[in-house]
Amino acid sequence: MRVAVNQEGAVTLVRPTGPLITGELDEMDQQLLQLFNQWTKRLIVNMSQVAFVDSAGLELLVCHQRQFDSHGLIIKLCSITETTQKILTLTRLLRRFDTYPDTSTAIRSFL
Repeated sequence: MRVAVNQEGAVTLVRPTGPLITGELDEMDQQLLQLFNQWTKRLIVNMSQVAFVDSAGLELLVCHQRQFDSHGLIIKLCSITETTQKILTLTRLLRRFDTYPDTSTAIRSFL
């Protein structure tokens, strides 16, 4: 898995490429931890290039969401693929996140 991190004004965009599955999570975990340690207040994870998420990937997202939330920092998801959306819905984890159809809408939600 590759993870790109960009700034769009005061918002940090994280774009993982590849499945969020066991054995492929180290880079994503390290990037999110680094952003947390930098007190990144506005974070959007663009899920458009994530075709599948397994239980370890779900745990990673939820764990970091809790960590950010406990310090008043925000993680939002955007551009979720259909398969990932179904997985998040079936596991009832979709409601834990603010989700948006695209990056522009997610960025505007911070205004």
